Amino acid sequence: AALIPARNEEAVVPLLIDSLKKQRYPQELFDIYVIPNNCDDDTRGAALRAGAKVLDCDLDVHSKGEVLRFAFGKLLQEQAQYDAFCIFDADNIVDGGFLQAANNALAAGYEIAQGYRDSKNPNDSWAAGCTSVFFWFMNRLYNHARFALGISASLNGTGILIGSDLVRRMGWNTHTLTEDLEYTAQCAIREVKIGWMEDAVTYDEQPLTLKDSFTQRRRWAAGSFQCFKRYNKALLCRAIKKRKLDALDIGTLF
Repeated sequence: AALIPARNEEAVVPLLIDSLKKQRYPQELFDIYVIPNNCDDDTRGAALRAGAKVLDCDLDVHSKGEVLRFAFGKLLQEQAQYDAFCIFDADNIVDGGFLQAANNALAAGYEIAQGYRDSKNPNDSWAAGCTSVFFWFMNRLYNHARFALGISASLNGTGILIGSDLVRRMGWNTHTLTEDLEYTAQCAIREVKIGWMEDAVTYDEQPLTLKDSFTQRRRWAAGSFQCFKRYNKALLCRAIKKRKLDALDIGTLF
């Protein structure tokens, strides 16, 4: 199941749904779910018209992590047939080979994995270009390098694969503004290795202005500090007691 949390994404979510419907993967083997939350526009209608299913989030949610927890609870309770979930941001475009690459990661034994996060608009402004460079470096010099060393990758917010058995076992209990970094820390503490799917490409829209970029980075910084307070001690203890490089290195992300 493809999961798309969406808040006021009427203009862009049909493009993502269209890219998912064009996957080089059997159409009968996956479903697309949009989870509208706190919307003031017609995100719900746009999703339905584009051919997706809709999970109406009727809870008081304040973060993407809370929306995902709602979606997992609904789908694992009512739709037990899903082997895994793929998480996307509503303004993404997904490469046609993403789901096949995700399937390959599952077949290789990974319960959770991060795909290649590329940029949808690197040439639109200098701010978008700089953010694009950041993710290209993250892909190559962090996740690819860690994969080559046989240690865990880090989740980057979108283009994520997570097996349903892992969700049942660990849950999705994130409480910070950076649910991807938080779940990465939880996996490191529980010694769950995050795979790297270089062929599973997602094109993400980058902020165009310095103001938008600053707002995004302020949220990331606040979320990183929240994760530091919650998990740094546990990661350090795990690294020392178990001699786990993954746990020690994930702590440096905060």
